Amino acid sequence: MDDKEKEKHDGTDVEEEEEDEEGNKRTVVLGPQVPLKEQLELDKDDESLRRWKEQLLGQVDTEQLGETAEPEVKVLNLTILSPGRPDLVLPIPFKADEKGYAFALKDGSAYSFRFSFIVSNNIVSGLKYTNTVWKTGVRGTFTPHIRLVRDY
Repeated sequence: MDDKEKEKHDGTDVEEEEEDEEGNKRTVVLGPQVPLKEQLELDKDDESLRRWKEQLLGQVDTEQLGETAEPEVKVLNLTILSPGRPDLVLPIPFKADEKGYAFALKDGSAYSFRFSFIVSNNIVSGLKYTNTVWKTGVRGTFTPHIRLVRDY
């Protein structure tokens, strides 16, 4: 973004840097955050925009909306889904076991995560989850092989 483009935006806009799949950084400029009550009041006369807002928000009680523009996201739990096994529901914050782990996954197992959360005060766009996995070590004895046995 050059200096001329930055001058067009006042201090209320939000700039975020994102990395695309090739590792190139790009800057995304978001519009100013406005409280949800104020967003609902804007363009009240436009029938199609009003219907779109109702479809987007569903049955939101406008009396319980906060006055802040900053949304609040509360993650309730994380569910680990693995084929052929019962779902493992972990409340957040995690409670570690005696070894200090919240949970352990077997190497090479197929799994997916499902998060349950509540959004308050405003619309949230661009929630991002980053998954970090590490191994604690490889047990066993491995003899030399001509062919590849496993990747560790």
